[in-house]
Amino acid sequence: MTAPHSLLPPLLTQIAALIGAEKYQEVAEAYTAFVKEHPTTNYLASEPIPFKLNVAFSTKYGSSATNTFTLRNTTWASDVKAALKAGPSDFAALVAKYEGEIAEIAKGAKKVA
Repeated sequence: MTAPHSLLPPLLTQIAALIGAEKYQEVAEAYTAFVKEHPTTNYLASEPIPFKLNVAFSTKYGSSATNTFTLRNTTWASDVKAALKAGPSDFAALVAKYEGEIAEIAKGAKKVA
């Protein structure tokens, strides 16, 4: 008998799509529903989310602005995971706040030729 496939890859694909669509509350709702049904996946389900946000912000605002933000806010990834576990509205509010800060940094970033 073969082992069943993990349910995490489809969840992470869904989360990446939701992040790409800037549906941050829905990201947290999908995460919360999944972890409620599969409590032992809490760590594995939450760990990639800050990275996926970083990729989305780097694509949208540039890696320079995103990296500047992460260097100024060294606990941002753990703060994102804490907000994710606090609830969908907390997560959505924090991500929107962070995105606004990155957008502001991007406005002042020097363009490289």
